[in-house]
Amino acid sequence: MNKEIQELLYSVPPNADYAVDATDIDSEDIPRSRTEGVFKLLDNDDENIRFSAARLLTSWGYREGLLYLSNALCRPMEVEGLEVHRLYGYDDTFKLALAALVGYFTRSSDRGEGDMARGEIFEPIKKIINFSNTRPFEISGFFWLVEDKKFLEYVPALREHLSMIVGFPSVHRWKIYDVLNLLLKVDGDFAQAFLQKANKKLDDFKLGGE
Repeated sequence: MNKEIQELLYSVPPNADYAVDATDIDSEDIPRSRTEGVFKLLDNDDENIRFSAARLLTSWGYREGLLYLSNALCRPMEVEGLEVHRLYGYDDTFKLALAALVGYFTRSSDRGEGDMARGEIFEPIKKIINFSNTRPFEISGFFWLVEDKKFLEYVPALREHLSMIVGFPSVHRWKIYDVLNLLLKVDGDFAQAFLQKANKKLDDFKLGGE
């Protein structure tokens, strides 16, 4: 990846020192030339670059990025492993895609288009939940949408998620606690019945405990 592409995808300007990374940069601090440059990367020959560009554009609230990202999630075996954590080496692809979808909703909501964005992100996020049923990456980064914004359309997928991961604490660890804690808040009858059947308390699932 050359320096120009690296700058387009990952740089944070000095005046955006509030941003953790490029996905957090406020719209007014993103020059038009940079946005146009990232759009051009959607046609790059390198799938890794295309995916990263789509993820960034999605985070910035652009529907074109969302469409590319949504299509990419329909072929998970091809995109899995494209975003590997630079220090620890684990696959961050789907976790970062989920963060981009949350960012898309947030930016769209700021423009008064939250209801439309809510519908647009539903299927991609549901796919990511399903991927997480058999992979170790976390999905708790979107739980605030379910709890605070009452996006209860995700509850059936989260019920299934819990049932799929609970038997594999060595793989999913704290994910079991996180989703059960969420369901206790938004789907209490189901969560309480789950705990009763398992003869456990919520804290029994901390740190992946069995």
